[in-house]
Amino acid sequence: MKVQMNREQKENQIRKEARATLILFLICFVWNVGFAYGLSGTGARLFGLPVWWLISTPGMFLIAVIGVVFLLKKVFVNFDLEDGEEGGDIDA
Repeated sequence: MKVQMNREQKENQIRKEARATLILFLICFVWNVGFAYGLSGTGARLFGLPVWWLISTPGMFLIAVIGVVFLLKKVFVNFDLEDGEEGGDIDA
């Protein structure tokens, strides 16, 4: 179901969605880089793999999937980008 919005509401929603996506990206980036660099010098291994890899890479994937599901359910809104005017070409 599409939501009816005026132009200002659409722009605010687009900014909100972009900010939320950027925040999720930063969380994933900090998780991945933080654990990769933070645990890389320990030399610890689990199942023959370095612990830093097991925490940073699959862990970041899980955070990303959970974050995207959250964004889709709570932040993103389905609306039409057009202003409602039928018509096509704009003459320059």
